[in-house]
Amino acid sequence: MPINSKIPAVAIILLAGALQLQGERHPKEEFGRAIFNAYRTNDLDAFFANSIFSLNETTFRAFLKDVRNRELRENLISLHKLSFPKDATNEQKWEEAFKHNWREQWRHLARNSRKEIHEQAFSPVLEGAARYDIQWKTTKLVAIEAFLPVTWTNVGFKIKGDTDLDLGASNPRTFFVDRDLTYRLRLDNLTYAKAFMVGLDEQDSEKAYGHGILGNGAGEGDVLIRFGEKTPNQLYYFCPDQKGAGGNILVKDATDANKPNQRTDILLTFTYGQPTRFYQILVRDVIQTRSGPLFCERPEWIGVVERPLGIPEAP
Repeated sequence: MPINSKIPAVAIILLAGALQLQGERHPKEEFGRAIFNAYRTNDLDAFFANSIFSLNETTFRAFLKDVRNRELRENLISLHKLSFPKDATNEQKWEEAFKHNWREQWRHLARNSRKEIHEQAFSPVLEGAARYDIQWKTTKLVAIEAFLPVTWTNVGFKIKGDTDLDLGASNPRTFFVDRDLTYRLRLDNLTYAKAFMVGLDEQDSEKAYGHGILGNGAGEGDVLIRFGEKTPNQLYYFCPDQKGAGGNILVKDATDANKPNQRTDILLTFTYGQPTRFYQILVRDVIQTRSGPLFCERPEWIGVVERPLGIPEAP
């Protein structure tokens, strides 16, 4: 059987868990559905409740104090106006910077009124949809995916993502993946002709991993990943033609706290009209909190797109 004839079946398997109507979904899938429904029903309150702006002073302080995200911590440390002791560790610098600066960060967040959020984050997507005469009641959400751009640097592949706190404990190029969540890795022009491969060995293309992945070994376009309970806890991504161009893949359960709290863009794909067309919304910088996933940046209306890899044609 030709390889191409297998792709629709694989795609359906990849997406089957993403939009199942029953059973427990990944928190970021629940989040994506909530955001889509907020737009679909013009519900600003629901939209606001899924944003970082919904945190009160107490919950924001608790979130920021324990955040396991190197970039966010370094940003706050850089804002600290007092000098640190010469022998201060990174953790000591964080504790000092947090103590003196967390409240100002909260005040900055609290200055954003609901009216501003409506005008700057909510309405632009509705206005974008209106330009296509979309009637939200007849739209259908078909995919909720973590969207990760991939580029090529002088040391190999670079997947968008925040790094862990302790670089001695995990390589900064380690790619953390949650089970039961679909990831769309988009290879940019710099990766052209450089195969992006996922496998059981850090360099051996003969041991490419073939379960829950679409487009493995691609040198351009998208690679779609959705790992499940049978996926090994550790895999590798690499370029078969260039040694050392990849890194580890650590596969985690959604409830496993032993991973960095990364900001992730969530890509929503929905259909509308006859003939059916595909549209997308990108919800930027979604981060896990005790209140669940919340977005930190305004969503982007992408508009109409060609049918994405891995999404079956509409009936």
